[in-house]
Amino acid sequence: MRHPLHVLMLATALALTPSCAALKLGSVTLENPLSAARTTNQRAYALIETYGALVEEATIIVRDPAVPIAAKRSLGAAERVATPAAETLEAAITAYDRAEADIRAATNADSSTLTRLTATLAAATQRLSQALTAAEGPIGQLETLVHASHS
Repeated sequence: MRHPLHVLMLATALALTPSCAALKLGSVTLENPLSAARTTNQRAYALIETYGALVEEATIIVRDPAVPIAAKRSLGAAERVATPAAETLEAAITAYDRAEADIRAATNADSSTLTRLTATLAAATQRLSQALTAAEGPIGQLETLVHASHS
């Protein structure tokens, strides 16, 4: 995200709705993207977006001279663990999306091609699920530290 206001709004929404699916503020409903996601790929996209917002927010926190150095070091350590997990998740999302698109495009394919594409999608789905599970912990730790830094 390039706009600080967007980062602030998303960070606020994430901070206010960490354990529930939505927060109603007047006529506006803010949904926690992770809680609102229904499928594995939706959860993966939501986690990647959450990670991006957290990195932006962590960057702002680290630049603040009032934040203790220990908090900055903790954020840096958490980011160094979360980033490879997020990158692996992004690669798994790309592979899943490609496999899903290949199946949609193969409407007139023969049965052996469809069988191969279905197997590819099943493998991509499994890798996506594994990458999502592996990324949830490190990104969750980063989120905890970002929120703690605001306290």
